[in-house]
Amino acid sequence: MSLSPIFYLFQIPTSTLSQKLQHVLSVAVIPSVVESQRRPGPKDIPYSVPEAEWPTVLKRVLENHESYRRVAKDYGVSRETIRRLVQAPKRGISSDPH
Repeated sequence: MSLSPIFYLFQIPTSTLSQKLQHVLSVAVIPSVVESQRRPGPKDIPYSVPEAEWPTVLKRVLENHESYRRVAKDYGVSRETIRRLVQAPKRGISSDPH
């Protein structure tokens, strides 16, 4: 059983639809491989906040009530990285926030 009710029209190589499909495929322009990303990211991605800066980050977020986004921008990391760092002590985790 086929997935499409017209599939049988393409099964016979001499059928009109099959011939048209072969023609379209033979003249179709295949786009070349994209050599660069559409929106390239930063060259050097900082994966985490240095451990020596963790107390400063915690103080800025918890005591000074600065937003995750503002702190993340200052350290060149994602908002999610700062959120994980802030949540780690609450979960009893004392290692790297990643």
